[in-house]
Amino acid sequence: MKKIFEGIIYLEKFSGKGGWTYARIPLTFEKKGHYFGMRQVSGKVDDFTFDKKQLMPLGDGALFLPISKDIRKVIKKEVGDPINLLLEVPDTPTEAPEELIDCLKDYPGKFEAFLALEEKEKSEWMEFIYAAKSENEKAERIIRLLDSLL
Repeated sequence: MKKIFEGIIYLEKFSGKGGWTYARIPLTFEKKGHYFGMRQVSGKVDDFTFDKKQLMPLGDGALFLPISKDIRKVIKKEVGDPINLLLEVPDTPTEAPEELIDCLKDYPGKFEAFLALEEKEKSEWMEFIYAAKSENEKAERIIRLLDSLL
């Protein structure tokens, strides 16, 4: 796992009835191809360990992590209280795996178009593809990549 954030965050709450309690994460997320800009993370809130929760985008480009009532009960924290937060994402390949290269080469011009992408964009696509929860989801994400390439 790769650490993407560690620090103290204060719990906030969206206004209105039923507003979520959340931790605003001081990171921005501009990843193309992600469902509504969400990003799956694992980590710890104080001493509570969690796996596969979604960071979601706020309208200002920042991200937030919903902190459920069940978690707040365990850590004994509410809105305005500080939490120690650790966020990690799965390690992703640094170079395109052979299976991805083979898929790209099956379609004329797609492999070359992928190679022409900036390194950052290639890395973002690989992270998106290899964070899939199943082989079917990974295949769907590869298709999204293929569709995005000229």
